Amino acid sequence: MADIVRGPAPGPGRASYVCFNGMVWTNGFPAGKTPEDDITEQTRKALKCLDDRLAQAGTDKSRIIEATVFLQDINTKDAMDKVWCEWIPEGCGVSRATVGAALAHGQLIEMKVTAALPQSTNSA
Repeated sequence: MADIVRGPAPGPGRASYVCFNGMVWTNGFPAGKTPEDDITEQTRKALKCLDDRLAQAGTDKSRIIEATVFLQDINTKDAMDKVWCEWIPEGCGVSRATVGAALAHGQLIEMKVTAALPQSTNSA
């Protein structure tokens, strides 16, 4: 049985990603956000965070299986979805849910994803 691999801790009680049995769990948030950032800009920053964390774990966005997007204001879904659709590779659609949620610290968006590791890193 493979060991659980945990990425660097961004804060107490958390890991930037967790790998087990050929899978990766991680989240993306708008790192470096400013008070002026709208949902479009915060979505771009959250997706950049996801790209970075997936790469650290040994995979990428083409291997995302499932995603949950949390929006401070569900009425911003169309703007977020436009950025998401530009980001996700053609032919790599995922099972995705989008929900409204109370988010902390001025965040307009946060995302949680599950991705597969490539075969060569499945033992991570």
